[in-house]
Amino acid sequence: MRVVTGGDRSPTPGGPFTGPVELELLNATSAEVDPDTALGHFHDGAVTNWHHHPGGQLLFVVSGRGRVGTEQDGRVELEPGTLVVAPPDEAHWHGAAPGSDCTMLAVTWGVTCWHDEAPDLGDI
Repeated sequence: MRVVTGGDRSPTPGGPFTGPVELELLNATSAEVDPDTALGHFHDGAVTNWHHHPGGQLLFVVSGRGRVGTEQDGRVELEPGTLVVAPPDEAHWHGAAPGSDCTMLAVTWGVTCWHDEAPDLGDI
């Protein structure tokens, strides 16, 4: 057994995000079959760029108001306690709603494949 009380909460200036985001890696794995687990701390309105995961991703909204989007579903607003299941290879983005910070628990299978910046979020 391994008990994790918190990871390194590192700011991610620039990178694949729009707005300030801090990632707290809780459990990094070396095998593609085992998921990585992290807390994403998204500040007011900050979101990821479009991306996908070869093995999929689970997102659980721990606190604040969040949002997630796909081309098929558009933007979906998220409240605390909401679970999002992104299937393997589905392009999506996620983060905080405007006017709110949001913390999401992310369980991710495979290396993240980054795409373009999320579109003007006021339009979707």
